[in-house]
Amino acid sequence: MKKRIFTIGLVLTLVLPLFAFDFFFDEGPSRNISFEVETGVQTFVDDWAVAPIANITLKAEQDGANYQAIAELSYDSELNSIEAQELSISLFMGSVTLKAGLMRHKWGSADTASVVDVVNGRDMRRGIIDDPDKMKRPDLMLTLTKYWENSSVDFVFKPGFNPSLVAMDDSQFSVLDDQTKLLLAANPVDVDALIPNTRELQKFSAGARYRFTFDPMDIALMYYYGYNHDPGFTVQLAFDFSNFPNVTVDPILGSEVVAFTRHQFIGLSSSLFLEPFTFALEGGMFLSEDSDGTMPELYNSKLVYLAEISYTNPSNALFLAFNYQGQMVLNYSADLEPSPTYPWLDTDLMAAFNYRPYQNNFAVAVEVPFMREKLKVRAAGTYQLESQGFAIMGSTTYEFSDDVQLYAKSTIYGCSKEERTGMFTTWKDNTWIQVGVRAWF
Repeated sequence: MKKRIFTIGLVLTLVLPLFAFDFFFDEGPSRNISFEVETGVQTFVDDWAVAPIANITLKAEQDGANYQAIAELSYDSELNSIEAQELSISLFMGSVTLKAGLMRHKWGSADTASVVDVVNGRDMRRGIIDDPDKMKRPDLMLTLTKYWENSSVDFVFKPGFNPSLVAMDDSQFSVLDDQTKLLLAANPVDVDALIPNTRELQKFSAGARYRFTFDPMDIALMYYYGYNHDPGFTVQLAFDFSNFPNVTVDPILGSEVVAFTRHQFIGLSSSLFLEPFTFALEGGMFLSEDSDGTMPELYNSKLVYLAEISYTNPSNALFLAFNYQGQMVLNYSADLEPSPTYPWLDTDLMAAFNYRPYQNNFAVAVEVPFMREKLKVRAAGTYQLESQGFAIMGSTTYEFSDDVQLYAKSTIYGCSKEERTGMFTTWKDNTWIQVGVRAWF
C-alpha cells in the first residue's frame, strides 16, 4: 500500500510542472482535472467466484493558446497496477504541431481493427476488449506533424520501445497452450529474464505518414523502421531415437532464445465516406531482418491486409461495422517444423493459428442507442477461421446523469474445434461477466 501511495505522489509531482507552462505562454490557460471511478463485481463462468473491482483514472489537462499538456494515470484492480496512460506536451506553431512524451499514436483508418497501427505495441493482459485503442500500450515518442489545406505529414521517433504485454506464464490470459504450461511447470523458466532490454537508444524506431484528402476519399502512405513489439521465442528440441520408429521430442530447457525482430513496414490506408457508409482499406508489408526465414527466433516477412464497411444512422447514431483482416507469412516452410536436422521450434510456427502461414479474421460490431441515447447496447465479435476460435463481447450502459452510469458487460471465448491451436483455444475457459457503476468527478 505504501508503494502505491508513493507511486501516486511521484506521478502527481511530475504532473504539477505541466501547469507551469502558462509562465512561458499565455496568462489564462484552461485547466481541467477529472476522476473516473469504475466499481463493481466480476466473475469467471468456469468457477463463478465473485471478485470486487475498483478501477480509477485521474486525468489532468491544461490547454493554452500555443500548447496542451496531458497527464493521465490509472489504477487497475484486476492487474493490481498503477500505470501512466499518457504524459505528453504538445506545442502548436501555426501549421506545425510538436508532441513529446508517453502516448499512443494512431495510423489506421478502420474503426474496429487495424493492420497498419504499428507504432504502439499491444496490451493483451486482459484478453480482447471492445476498444482497440485501449489495447495499445503507451510508448515514449516524439512526433512532428505539418498540416496543409488537404494533406498532412507526420514523423515519429521512438528512443527504444515498449514491447507488447503478453502473458507467458500460468495467468488467466496466458498465450501459452496447456502443453507448454505443463512443461514450464515441470521445468520452470524465468521468461522475463530472457527478454532483452528494449529501452536502449540503439533500439530506436522512426517512421513517417503522408495523408491527403480528395473529398470524399482519404488516403495515407506510410513507412516505419522499427521492431515487432511481440517477442520471438524459440526452444531447441531433442529427439529420442531409442524407441524407433516411435520418435519422441522433448525441449532442452536452458536453450531458450528470446529476441525482437527488426523490420521495415511499408503500408497504405484509405477511407471513402459516402454517407451513411464508410469504406476502409488497409494493407502493407513487413520486411523482416530475417529476409530468408532461417532464424527461428525472429519473425519472417509478411503481408497484411484489411477491408471494413461501417454504417452510421444520422438520425439515431446507430452504428454497424463489418471487418475482415488477414495476413500471409512469407518463407514459411514445412522444413521449419522440428526435425533432427532442424532442432529449433520456429517462432512463426508457435504464433500461427493451427500451424498455418496465413490468417483470416472476421469482426462485427454494433452499437444501438435507446431512450435518447441514455441507454446504449453494444456488441462485437471476432472469428478466427484457421483455429475456428471466437470472442463475443457485449455491454449495456444506462446514464442516470452526465456523471453517473450503470453498466453490465461480458466476454465469451470459445472454439468450435478444441483440437485446433491458437489463442482462442487457450482462452476457452475465460468467459467472464461484470456489473458495476461508473462515476466522473
